[in-house]
Amino acid sequence: MVEVSHINQLKFFNGFSENQLAKLSEIIESKFFNKGEQVHQKGDKAGKMFVVFEGSVSLREIDPGDEVGIAFEERERGDFFGSASFMEPRVYTLTAICQADTELLAIDADQLFALCQSDSVLGYTFMKKIAQIYFERYKTTKRQICQMVKTPTIITALPG
Repeated sequence: MVEVSHINQLKFFNGFSENQLAKLSEIIESKFFNKGEQVHQKGDKAGKMFVVFEGSVSLREIDPGDEVGIAFEERERGDFFGSASFMEPRVYTLTAICQADTELLAIDADQLFALCQSDSVLGYTFMKKIAQIYFERYKTTKRQICQMVKTPTIITALPG
């Protein structure tokens, strides 16, 4: 459990009533990670969503045995990740690694689901926030793909 004053510092929690923030604070815990520490690994059962309070987290695709992966996105203060815990099959699709000493607000997905069912306005507000986040990520990805298609690429094969 975290204090309402703690979660109230982040824009992500704007729009919730004081009563809803109090309910949310009961299912959120503060977790601390050192730089380089893994929050979760691709393929792990997803049971928590996260909001970065301090620090930063890189979301990466790292295959077993690889030392280096592809970094897809970075999450910083106020950013949300881990929505896989709210959708079947409830498995994380990327590995989350802290890029600095980091404090995360971890939201228990089962408790959040129950809270959303008992308080439909809270559930609607939460899902609306998540939908907005993913719509912004979609628009960014669409712009990146358009830019890649517009930019000519020359591939040269070397003899031998």
